[in-house]
Amino acid sequence: MSIQGLPKDKTEMADDYNERGISFFNLRKYPEAIQNFTKAIKIVGTDPDYYHNRGLAYYSMKMLENAIKDYRKAVEILPDNADYHNALGAALEDSGDLDGATSSFAEAIELEGDVPDYYYNRGNVLWKKGKHDLALEDYSKAVQLNSTDQIFLYKRFLTYMDLERYEEALKDIDALIGLAPGSTMYIAHKARILMLMGKKSEAKEFLLDFKKHQDLDDTLSKILEDLQ
Repeated sequence: MSIQGLPKDKTEMADDYNERGISFFNLRKYPEAIQNFTKAIKIVGTDPDYYHNRGLAYYSMKMLENAIKDYRKAVEILPDNADYHNALGAALEDSGDLDGATSSFAEAIELEGDVPDYYYNRGNVLWKKGKHDLALEDYSKAVQLNSTDQIFLYKRFLTYMDLERYEEALKDIDALIGLAPGSTMYIAHKARILMLMGKKSEAKEFLLDFKKHQDLDDTLSKILEDLQ
C-alpha cells in the first residue's frame, strides 16, 4: 500500500499523470497539462502538488478564478508550504484582491523569510495600494537578500524617485549601472536624476563621458541636447 491507503499502482498512475502534466506545461500546452493534472487529482485528491501544478496551468491561461481555487486547495492540504502561499498571492493580486494578496505574501514570508521574491511581490502590492514607505521596506529587504537582481534594485529605485529621495535613488541607479554598464535606460535615469538635483553640469559631463565609450541613442542625445 502507498500514501492515502491507495495501492501503489494507483499512486504511481497519479504521479505519471502529474509528470505528463508538467511536460505539457513546460511545452506551454496548458489545456493538455490541465487534463493530466486533473486525472492525477481524480486518482489522488490529497496531493497538494497536483492542485498547485494545475493552478499554475490555469494561471498561465489567465483563468484566475480556477487558479485561485486550486492554490487555496493546495494551501489547505499543506499550509506550511511558502510557495503555495506565494502562488496564491500572485493570482489574488492579478484578480484585484490586493488585501488578500498582501496576506498571502505575508504568510509566505512568515514561513520562509529568506526568499527575496516574496518581499518583492508583497512590495509590488503595497506599492499599488499607495503604501510606498512599506513597499520600500520590502524592496530593501529583497535587495538585502539578493543585491545582484536588477529588478529588485530597479523597483526600489523607482520608489525612491516616487518619494523624491533622489540621493538614495542615485545610489541605486549607480548600482544598476554597475550591473549593466551598457544600459542606456539606466544612463538616462542617472542623467535625469542629476538634473532634478540641480546638477546639470554634472549630468552633461556624465553623458559626454559615456559617449566616449558608447554611441548615444536618440533618448540620450535628446537629453544631452537639452543640457547644452
